[in-house]
Amino acid sequence: MKNESMYQYVEAIKKERPRIHNISNRVTIHDCANILLSAGASPIMADDIREVEEVTSICRGLTINIGTLEKEKIPSMILAGETANQKGIPVLLDPVGLGAS
Repeated sequence: MKNESMYQYVEAIKKERPRIHNISNRVTIHDCANILLSAGASPIMADDIREVEEVTSICRGLTINIGTLEKEKIPSMILAGETANQKGIPVLLDPVGLGAS
């Protein structure tokens, strides 16, 4: 039964091709984009503070990856998260490497 539900989710993603906003680290940015593409989604990898609010607003989800965190991206991450919260857009925080440095 669980496999049938998963299949339905995957089929829905492929049908709807949702835009997903990603603010990722430079190590995994291409992997994250390719994973979303292979799942049928449409990734947007925008991290400039001047565009994150608008980009997040047109997406169906937001992923923030804090691995190899760069201080210049932190304000963009916060603004994107606030925008997603205001608009009811799901947010996934990937805390990879948290506390390593």
